[in-house]
Amino acid sequence: MQYWQGLKRIFFQISNIVFFYINCAMQKKLLVILLLTVNNAWAQVDNSFLSEPINVNKNDSNKFGFSGQVFNYMRNTEYFNNVELGRTLFGNQFSPSISYQPNGNIKIQGGVFIRNDFGGEASFTQVIPTFTVKTKYRNFEMLFGTLEGATSHRMLEPMFDIARSIEHRIENGFQVKYITEKTFLDGWINWEKFIERGSPYKEKFTAGLNYTHQLNNPKNDFKVYSILQGMLSHAGGQIDKDTVNPLTMQANYTFGLKTAYQITKKQSITFDAYFLGYKDTGDSTAIPFNQGFAVFSNLSYQISNFQLMCSLYSGQKFIAPRGTAIYQCNSIDFPRFYPPSRELVFIRLFYNKVLFNQIKMSARFEPVIDLQNPYFDYSYSFYLSYNFDKIIK
Repeated sequence: MQYWQGLKRIFFQISNIVFFYINCAMQKKLLVILLLTVNNAWAQVDNSFLSEPINVNKNDSNKFGFSGQVFNYMRNTEYFNNVELGRTLFGNQFSPSISYQPNGNIKIQGGVFIRNDFGGEASFTQVIPTFTVKTKYRNFEMLFGTLEGATSHRMLEPMFDIARSIEHRIENGFQVKYITEKTFLDGWINWEKFIERGSPYKEKFTAGLNYTHQLNNPKNDFKVYSILQGMLSHAGGQIDKDTVNPLTMQANYTFGLKTAYQITKKQSITFDAYFLGYKDTGDSTAIPFNQGFAVFSNLSYQISNFQLMCSLYSGQKFIAPRGTAIYQCNSIDFPRFYPPSRELVFIRLFYNKVLFNQIKMSARFEPVIDLQNPYFDYSYSFYLSYNFDKIIK
């Protein structure tokens, strides 16, 4: 019991320091101090191996191509809390496509996305056609159709759930990206539900922005990054006949900094911290609060393929509709349960490796301690990903 109380006191001391700076910044008095003391960047857990970029190569003008991804997943959450009950996602995905580059700056790609959850009643859980037109000029990219979505957006876990790579992998809409050695900019709109006149349901879409920028020289062993993220989740429209569900307009945002130090070629240490906000401007009265905030920080040590990370999270009336459920001040399993605050400690262990120079593997074990309740939950996951991109001459 003394251990829990001591851990809780340490957590609140850290949170109080961060809250002090945030309150000063919100009063427009010490914003400069905040930017120098709070840390962030290429968000906490690195999920880049799950990405499936669409490559546009100037040398492939007037050529056809065949590409795709094979993604195998096993994600098990042993959760027994009232916010999120545990479950298992176990299966694979296959997304083959063919493409054509009419010139060196445009790529037209079409294919199919197939998801198979092991043990499901249907032969396939999802079969979805995909189609993308992507243009690239220097560091600027634009996509129309099926997007480079899910974890490719590099959003924070409390704002964007890693499980969306499994359950909501396909996003369709419009996307702009600007990527350099120091900058990552991704802005997009994912149109999730289309309606006709008289539809019995509302239209739905999600818009997002991630702007990450390195503040110092990329060649330095000690690196400092700034980050700004925002998301807007909307359900509404003027031509539907849905009189039951209210209009929703939920906004989330985050800002912070990250520091990273490369000790040796195989060792590095990082610290990042974020302030997150939530605001609901819709008509819903079911949720007992319409605004909130959270503080999220991570300390990570990596040696070779192993990574150990400690994460602290404190949320006050914070809700992110697309975020990982365990962070939220609402429950996905008990609809009327809205805890006013969440205080969590994660101890994460990762092992990431590229097998045979082709297959990306990630194994994870992530215990979580709820400081407000006597819960010690954990999750473990295993992923295999293989991307291929071949030119047909």
